[in-house]
Amino acid sequence: MDENKIPGAELTGDTAEEVTKAAVEGAEEVTEAAAGEVTEAVDEEAAQAGDVLAETADAEASENTDISDELKELQDAAAKMQPVKKKRTLMVPIIISLCIVIVAAAAAILLTLFFNKSIEGCWYHEQEVPTSYAQSTDDEPETVKIGYYFKFDSDGKMTYYNGDISSVGTYTFKAGESNSDNTVDLNFYMPSSGYVNQSFKVEISGNIFTGQTMKLSSTNSETEGNSLDFVKKDYVAPELKRDGDFVADKEIEAKWVTSMQGYGEKYVESYEMKSDGTFNQSTAIQIDSQLSGAGKDLEYTVNLSGIYSCQKGKLEMVYEFMGDRQKQEIPYTVKEKGNVLTLSLAQDVDYYKVGTPSADEALAAKATEPPTEAAAEATTQKATEKK
Repeated sequence: MDENKIPGAELTGDTAEEVTKAAVEGAEEVTEAAAGEVTEAVDEEAAQAGDVLAETADAEASENTDISDELKELQDAAAKMQPVKKKRTLMVPIIISLCIVIVAAAAAILLTLFFNKSIEGCWYHEQEVPTSYAQSTDDEPETVKIGYYFKFDSDGKMTYYNGDISSVGTYTFKAGESNSDNTVDLNFYMPSSGYVNQSFKVEISGNIFTGQTMKLSSTNSETEGNSLDFVKKDYVAPELKRDGDFVADKEIEAKWVTSMQGYGEKYVESYEMKSDGTFNQSTAIQIDSQLSGAGKDLEYTVNLSGIYSCQKGKLEMVYEFMGDRQKQEIPYTVKEKGNVLTLSLAQDVDYYKVGTPSADEALAAKATEPPTEAAAEATTQKATEKK
């Protein structure tokens, strides 16, 4: 047997080299075929795996969407379960409270307007008096109408107005069981009439729309039945006009004061002469309880205002009182370096410029104490013995 021959080669007639080559080529083809099959298998498995992953992702996405929808439904349900703020319910009590306040205020205003029977305020009384009271001229009728005001403040102060004169005193109001049972005690000084220390019955009627009236009826046994009728009306000061030009005197343009004392009485009087030609006079009166007749100390203040001018050493003072224009001429002199003004009234009276020691001393002076009963009896006995 030929060594180059492979067993079975004789059937084909190929040599060993040829057989080997053919075998190698066959093996490579087999390997390539197998590798192709393996690659195809791997590719197929990879594709299947990708399909699985895609399906898984889609499933998860679907699940996430479902979860989101469920969460949203849960949130909506929770929101519906939350308590709703009842603003309307809270506003109702507030509105009701405001309505109650408004109604109460309106009721109070109506009560004040229609049923207010308070004496507080300013009241005007007008009456006819003999012409001589008003100091009118002879060619006027026998009587003339004059008017004056009573003003009652809430603090118990009362002011009487008559033209340019006013008097400040006190009052005490006492409410009765009915409107006609109310009383008021008046304590003031009425120029031309004197001191008023008396109790009156008070009856107030009407309202702010129709007008209010007040009736003061005397409770004094001697004058019982006498009454005064007033209407509610604000005080209006008179308008004064000059007959000529204003003549000034710089020396008297200041405030001057003096005081006078007696048994149980003290008077402090002042004049204020202004540069615009107007003046104010004030007299403060203090009366001891033993002399007042009221059982207590009384204090009154009488004020006078008007216009003035200086003419040849005289003060010409003009004011209105009792419905008539009044004119008063008072001789004056200024001395002691302009610190003392002497007015020649019933007698010469010295007034001291405010701010000087003399003025301070006058203001500080006190009324002389009235004599005791024992001292009065001793004085009377001595007078008897001398006789």
